[in-house]
Amino acid sequence: MMQWISDNSELINVLANLGMLGIWAFYLQMLWSSFSRDRRPRLLITRGMRSSLEARCLVTNMSRDTIFIRSIIVMLETRGGELRYPVTEIEEIESAGDSGDVKQQTRQGPIASGAMRDLGSFAAIVTHVLDYTGPGDPPGPHNDWDGLKAFTIYIIGIYGPDEISIGAKRSYDVVDRDGQIKLSPRTIDALQIRSWKERREIDKMLREDL
Repeated sequence: MMQWISDNSELINVLANLGMLGIWAFYLQMLWSSFSRDRRPRLLITRGMRSSLEARCLVTNMSRDTIFIRSIIVMLETRGGELRYPVTEIEEIESAGDSGDVKQQTRQGPIASGAMRDLGSFAAIVTHVLDYTGPGDPPGPHNDWDGLKAFTIYIIGIYGPDEISIGAKRSYDVVDRDGQIKLSPRTIDALQIRSWKERREIDKMLREDL
């Protein structure tokens, strides 16, 4: 046995080095995965207090660092088609308190890690879009609540040094349950916008809505 080891010492050394290299590569992969997971942005979009349109739209930053909310865009699905409109600036119906307080005028701004922001009621957010009567408003019952079938909320922000936006989106169906309008989320959690393709798409949305 010792003679065989002596005769094949070079091969054994090569195999041992390859084994060590494989172990180091495994641990480096684990460290990189952990680092990437910690640095990955994550936003939650939830409803608070109730399940009707009067529920509050809550955004929570579950990322490691602060996220700056750049824009909030809502896409309505109605019987007449789709309508998209930014709701970043707060309408007068929701403005309260000191008019000089920026937080009372816009939903834009930083959200610290672990912090939550109340964007207002879903009813007020949807009304903001339904009241839109600009030249880009396609024909259809967009200004009529009876035509509303569902909507999607896009939260678009900036995280770290990246120049391309990050974000999350969540869709809700508007359903009639025993004569009461309720919100039914289509997914258990908000869908995170992380891929380069999706991030370019939301940047395109931002440019179109300027």
